[in-house]
Amino acid sequence: MRKIVYCLILGLVLCGMAATAYSDERVAALKEQIIDIQNAWNLGVRNFTLCSNIIGFGQYVSAGSSTITAGKKALFYYEPVNVFTNRRGGTYQIWYTQDIVLCDDAGKELFRRDELLTFNYQTLSPVLDMYATNSIDMNIPPGTYIYRIILHDKLKNADSTYDFALKVIE
Repeated sequence: MRKIVYCLILGLVLCGMAATAYSDERVAALKEQIIDIQNAWNLGVRNFTLCSNIIGFGQYVSAGSSTITAGKKALFYYEPVNVFTNRRGGTYQIWYTQDIVLCDDAGKELFRRDELLTFNYQTLSPVLDMYATNSIDMNIPPGTYIYRIILHDKLKNADSTYDFALKVIE
């Protein structure tokens, strides 16, 4: 009787291991399909938001408006999308940089910082979702401004620009 129970338990464990391996293979195949889709589409940004707090991926507290008090720090959250993933020798690489530009409401450039952010990441497991944050001290007179981010996908040789209209008050 003991042998039968032992064999049943062993059989269940082996079946569970086989099911897990099959599940892992399917997940890996789906990740490869996601990479193919992301690599084929245009570089972009989603959820470009002025925030009062950023906790992590998809977890942020929107400022609720595009208005900020002069002298305060503006905190931005965004998610780069369709950043190219290079697959080589069992590794995955993502490499993009981000510039910022602050313009007045007429589009005149007041401040620029190239490559404020550099994300060059190589891993054994693909990165499918990511987020970035920026902050800038708004030590400028009250008025209407444009906060611009420019993404540069270094592996795809693609650029993408996004503007955020910002009002600075006393």
